[in-house]
Amino acid sequence: MFLILILRKNIFCGNVWPDCHNCCDRQGRLPLTSDDLITIGKGLKYKNTTDFIKNETLTVTYQEPGPSGQMTTMTTINLKRKKDETESEDGTHISCRFLDDEGGCSMHPDRPGVCYLYPFASWLENEKGIARVHATYQFTGDCPGFYLADNLDQMKDELKAYSTTIYDYNMASNRTNREGFSSVSFV
Repeated sequence: MFLILILRKNIFCGNVWPDCHNCCDRQGRLPLTSDDLITIGKGLKYKNTTDFIKNETLTVTYQEPGPSGQMTTMTTINLKRKKDETESEDGTHISCRFLDDEGGCSMHPDRPGVCYLYPFASWLENEKGIARVHATYQFTGDCPGFYLADNLDQMKDELKAYSTTIYDYNMASNRTNREGFSSVSFV
């Protein structure tokens, strides 16, 4: 049996599965790309990105094991999941304040890129001078958008299309680092 993606990136899954907002009820960090800062800020009616960053985000530095076993230190601008969220709460499970009573996202379709990717985690690595994007499925049990199937054939086109979304998000994250909105270092 294989896990197969059955959601398209532009479908609001809350209309399909009642538990589609599970990940939003169990959120950790919501790192934002520079694209997210502009898009979400405009969607929340901020006249400039600086005011959005000041009022709606937290800048946090944290460490976690990297994909190759090294310790990774990251500094990111994260969307506040609750209006009065503090730095000490960043990374803990907090239900997102942008969910409505039915579990729908009030930001959709302009939600953060990291929300678009869920339940995938992805990262960019330099392999002999070639940028390679990697992605893994997070086996958290939160996402009802996956089901068991006998083979991958029926979903190859969908997974290929989703791989473009994952690649584009990683390029946006990398550009966010270059623009100085976040940083990553490996020890």
